Amino acid sequence: MTVSELAASFDPLGPQYEDPYPVYARARREEPIFFAPRLDAWVVTRFADVDAIIKDPEGFSSVNSLRPLRSPYQASIEVLMTGYPQRPDHVTSDGEAHRRLRVPYSKHMTTPGRVKGSEPAIRKRADSYIDAFDGTVDLVSSYAAPLPLETAGDLFGFAGDDVALADVGSRSLFALATPDQTEAEEVEVARHVVAFQRRLAEYARDRHASPTGDLISDVVAALAPEDGPLTFEDEAQLVATFASTFGAAHITTADGIGSALALLLSHPDQWELLVAQPDLVPNAVEEALRFEAPIPAQYRLATRPATVGGVDIPEGADVLLLFASANRDEERYPDPERFDVTRKPSRHFAFGAGIHTCVGAASARLQMRVALQAIVERLPGLRLVPDQHVEVRRSLNVRGPLSLSATY
Repeated sequence: MTVSELAASFDPLGPQYEDPYPVYARARREEPIFFAPRLDAWVVTRFADVDAIIKDPEGFSSVNSLRPLRSPYQASIEVLMTGYPQRPDHVTSDGEAHRRLRVPYSKHMTTPGRVKGSEPAIRKRADSYIDAFDGTVDLVSSYAAPLPLETAGDLFGFAGDDVALADVGSRSLFALATPDQTEAEEVEVARHVVAFQRRLAEYARDRHASPTGDLISDVVAALAPEDGPLTFEDEAQLVATFASTFGAAHITTADGIGSALALLLSHPDQWELLVAQPDLVPNAVEEALRFEAPIPAQYRLATRPATVGGVDIPEGADVLLLFASANRDEERYPDPERFDVTRKPSRHFAFGAGIHTCVGAASARLQMRVALQAIVERLPGLRLVPDQHVEVRRSLNVRGPLSLSATY
């Protein structure tokens, strides 16, 4: 196979990771689907091609959707073996298994009024964080991150003291096998994952014996409906789905809020427009999601030979769907590199698409809307601290600012 210079050099976490969009634009122009040797995967960059693959879940499996860039260290594996074995969740499963694992989440979260009914509590929480601001603030650690963390804790039914443990544990799960960790750092991460797993298993056993109506109770009832104690396999499956879903629930939403604030404050004309016309907040949410997708990429596995966008993809090949690139496709969006809160919202891939659309997308959008409304109304003079470097999370699957200093 002849590999182009673009394909040979492609590295989503390489030097361009903080601003990958020029590379994505070049790929869409020159080689919209290519084989990247560093990833051992085909990379898909255009909206139509991503959409075609997403809409063919039988031809493109999701079992490898969160494939790590490397294997964990052996020492980390040994620590993880003291916890629960990894099992598929609704993100990394197909067919009937996917439906069975996803339904209790979607059913719980779409109960009439449940998402909308959480809005007053979210607004109250947002106001309390703003009340604690004092002149200069890190909008990520003091606002964007704690808001969805506490909201997810309520949804799952975690006791107050366990929210911090769940935060560390879920972030550690997402951090496993990331490229920059030393062995010692990853071993510590693995220990946090195991501690989180054990606490989740306790919750599963408690809710199996005495349901309380929270999300954990509903998922346990759906996935382990039998009387009597949970089996080890029951616990392993429940722990796996709780751990990954909780992490996705708060980490991607925090990234969405953080990115929206970073975009608005780095485009003062758009911030001022939103202050003057707060009814544009829902538009601003969708534009921020399009412009900086909190889930920038996911893998699929070709289950049979396929031709996409005129390119033959062999059976068994890994395929990386660049949602972040598709969201700026010139053939889909006019002037896609312009951040514009007046843009008419249209479909994008910020939360995936198709049968694997993020199960918490409605809740995430609500939290983003409330977070922006609160801060626009209460701090119209908010502005970025000048000359700061806004570091972006170095990850293939989640994207957002790690800190964002602002003053008012």
